[in-house]
Amino acid sequence: MSHDSSVHRSEATLGELLALLPDLDELEVLQLRLMSEAFRDPGKEWASSSRFATVDKRIVTPEAAEHALEEAENALRQFIAAIYAGLRPVLRAFFEGDHSALARHLVELGEGLEQEGRLQGARRCYRSALTAALPLAEKSSQILALRRVGRVSLTLGDFQEAVSYYERSAELARDAGDVLGQVIARTGLGNVRMWQGRWNEAEPPYFAALELMDAAPAGEMVLERGQLYNNLANLTTRQGKVDQSEEWFQRAFGVWESVSSPRDLAVCHFNHAHLRETQERWDEARESYEAALALPTPSSFRAMFATDFAELWVHEGHLTSAEEWALVAEEHAIAAHSPYVLGHLYRGRGNIALARGDVDGFNFFEKALEIAREKEYLFLEAETLVDYAALRAQNGGVDEAVDFLKHACEIFRGLGALGELERAEKALAELSGRSEEEPPRAAAD
Repeated sequence: MSHDSSVHRSEATLGELLALLPDLDELEVLQLRLMSEAFRDPGKEWASSSRFATVDKRIVTPEAAEHALEEAENALRQFIAAIYAGLRPVLRAFFEGDHSALARHLVELGEGLEQEGRLQGARRCYRSALTAALPLAEKSSQILALRRVGRVSLTLGDFQEAVSYYERSAELARDAGDVLGQVIARTGLGNVRMWQGRWNEAEPPYFAALELMDAAPAGEMVLERGQLYNNLANLTTRQGKVDQSEEWFQRAFGVWESVSSPRDLAVCHFNHAHLRETQERWDEARESYEAALALPTPSSFRAMFATDFAELWVHEGHLTSAEEWALVAEEHAIAAHSPYVLGHLYRGRGNIALARGDVDGFNFFEKALEIAREKEYLFLEAETLVDYAALRAQNGGVDEAVDFLKHACEIFRGLGALGELERAEKALAELSGRSEEEPPRAAAD
């Protein structure tokens, strides 16, 4: 029986609309704008299944879809205009033979792309800037371009490349007598090691940066010093060095009393919440999360803060509050217009479901995996697989969980993420033992 083509629809799910769109890079802006326009289905707000609905299940009206289309088209026009405006000084510098200005303008073009969340495009611009800067005797442009490639590679989870570029930048900065360049590159290198879970290897570059700062004239690099204190406080928390962590936090908060940087202060409060959780000082952890969330920060930061805050409420047994903060985190993740932030959010929501024993939480892990694989966020994919494996094992899917963990181990091994690899291998060893103990399943009819 054929469908009546004259039937009009007053709404559609976001998932239905996204399925209509061809796989074109130019339409990513439209996808993100449609997410912003979508709203939770009021008719299902009280249904138990709505607690496990991802953004795909949200509703979009024809008017909202038209508005998203218009907004996305305007944003894309502005984006293209900005790229071509950024290329004019690049070409001008080339014909004038000013390769230093050429490299600088390419870095500026990349920074614009990075700010828009277009990380792959930003990295290509930075690599072009590096190529332009290589023949120059003066190395400041090359030092900066190397550092920028390192930063984007870290965000993308391409840790091996990030290490390589930060190390080259630090060496060049040392040879050029660029102290600030060395400090930033060595801090970046420490950050990569932190993300890899190679905490002992994060110490040398962090302390090398600190030594350079201490040798510099008083009053210089105060912002960088505060950021390094934040990182050292976070590192020592992860290492279980609680007394040292307290000292680094005291120093960090001291810097943010004199330097106005709401974003860095918020990160400090956020990291401080993790320390208090480690110490099982839950009331103080809650206060630190609230302090981080009270500061003006980008939506991407707020999504991360709210996701972890929701997990704290689960631990406290306040499941309604956990659900409320998970939804707050989702709103911020959508507003961030960043697929990575959205993937991180759904991994967090999956963990909340895991802690609650909700089997339907697999929806969140599936969505996080879909985003990670589509955008090639390898680290996020592996992290999600490890957590998803715990949910599957909790609900009788031990063999599938073992497969998840094996794949996660392969990814972590390739990334050099030793800390996460150790966690995945430990979970795999425990589950493999359980898998062998289980009786064989009955053959299908």
